[in-house]
Amino acid sequence: MRRRTLLAATCASPALAQTERFPDRPLRMLVPFAPGGPLDITGRPLAEEMSRLLGQTVVFENKPGANGIIAAQAVATAKPDGTTLLYTTGSFVGNMVFGTVPLPYDPERDLAPVSLVSTGNGMMLVGRATLPARDMAELVALAKSKPGGLTCAMTGVGNITHLGAEQFREFTGAELLTLVLQGTGPSITAMLADQVDLAFSTLPPSEPHIRAGRLRAFGYTGTRRSLIFPDVPTMQELGYRDWELIGMGGVWTTGGTPRERILTVQQAIHAAMRTPLLARLMRESDSEGPGSTPEEFAAHLTKELAMQRALAKRIGMGRQ
Repeated sequence: MRRRTLLAATCASPALAQTERFPDRPLRMLVPFAPGGPLDITGRPLAEEMSRLLGQTVVFENKPGANGIIAAQAVATAKPDGTTLLYTTGSFVGNMVFGTVPLPYDPERDLAPVSLVSTGNGMMLVGRATLPARDMAELVALAKSKPGGLTCAMTGVGNITHLGAEQFREFTGAELLTLVLQGTGPSITAMLADQVDLAFSTLPPSEPHIRAGRLRAFGYTGTRRSLIFPDVPTMQELGYRDWELIGMGGVWTTGGTPRERILTVQQAIHAAMRTPLLARLMRESDSEGPGSTPEEFAAHLTKELAMQRALAKRIGMGRQ
């Protein structure tokens, strides 16, 4: 891998109050998924806090499509002044690994990492309540009795929801039929309507439906049990020793943006994540909101890229 943008070196930024102001126009924070997903829950208040800290409006905008490629391209081709931001998940890396067509931008040249926003503890495998399976063992048996017959919603090829479905096949030996929807919100809606059987979901969108009995939780992909659902075992506890899948969210801006501008945005994110509201939202989603320097985020992306490439090689998918 070129170490041009993903591993670009940065040093500690100055205090937020000492950084330069942006051009006299609003910033845009693009989220590449439909409204109602987990990034909305943190992204909207993050944009509001950043607006306050920067003294400049930050507009939150859902721009779904093509597993995040449409939003990423909009940021990649924007003016390199730090006013156009991409807030997305590990699907950014997934598009580099699992895509079947060339990307319309160079991820390392045209987009610059700003800050890691959150790291989650895991994804919950949830299913419609009408499934004739009460636990993971029964679910695997059901899936094996209907090869390719159980449907699993995902939000795009290479997205963490897709990785979960591929890990299900890898660790259980049971096939799933994956269906691409435009976000976690639509995936949950489809399960509630008995149109889709399963999905790997972050907890905030699925929690109320699990508690109300409208969705069933089968297992958690974190290294420890969820603090929100401590009675649901991890996949490792269920006997799948190497099954681990942890989500992330981060912010990028346009490649070529001056370092001072990137650090200004990074410091605003760092400060925002330490406000009581964002800290509470992180706890409620069983995630951590550490913030990071651009360099730390780049190192995290490098590890994520290696993990996804290893998975793609094991399952025989992705760019070879």
